[in-house]
Amino acid sequence: MKRIFKVFNLYEWIFIIVCYALIITLGIVYKSNVWEIVSTLFGLTAASLNVKSNPHCFYFYSVYALSYGIISFINHQYGEGILNLVYNLPLYCFTIWNLFFRKKESSQKFIGSLKKNHWLIVIILIPSVTFGYGYILKILNSNLPFINAMATSFSIIASFLASRLIKEQWIFWIGYSAISIYIWIFNFSNTGDTGLLYFSLNIIYVILNLKGLFTWYKLYKKQEF
Repeated sequence: MKRIFKVFNLYEWIFIIVCYALIITLGIVYKSNVWEIVSTLFGLTAASLNVKSNPHCFYFYSVYALSYGIISFINHQYGEGILNLVYNLPLYCFTIWNLFFRKKESSQKFIGSLKKNHWLIVIILIPSVTFGYGYILKILNSNLPFINAMATSFSIIASFLASRLIKEQWIFWIGYSAISIYIWIFNFSNTGDTGLLYFSLNIIYVILNLKGLFTWYKLYKKQEF
């Protein structure tokens, strides 16, 4: 475990600790339960490790997907709940197996790039999931069904690209975080508690995602093929 956190420099540690303190303080002030606070801390840790291209991030992503999915169902954000429990959690668990337990000829992990022909799939997937899945969520009486569905489309792409170590994942993480900010502002305006915690987390995510975008593009250029 100690080796995992040696990837951060002093300034990164300061940023992470300040973010931890903010999340915990907000959780206490707004009387969030311990499960919600722990969930956000795991999500923050996962994203921070992913920025550093550390594959151990998927252990933390798995716990976050499980806890965040349950909390989303409790708050009637069914799109987020289904996304994390049915899609993200199995994907992250498979990625852990693939990266750490599957026997391969080479253990070297390279950062890849999204191919041009795959962008067409992305362009088709986002509106298809947004309107198709949004309609299903509307039938289920989910809060903000089409916005939830749009967030789902971005997260599906981002999570899949993350599991394949593709640098363009950060573009979709940024989009997902931006939409999630709106979702949890809405939730906070209606419940007054959990929404602010996840709103704050997604503000931090935007910062980390921007850093991840620049970091991974630099790492990609430095690779020798």
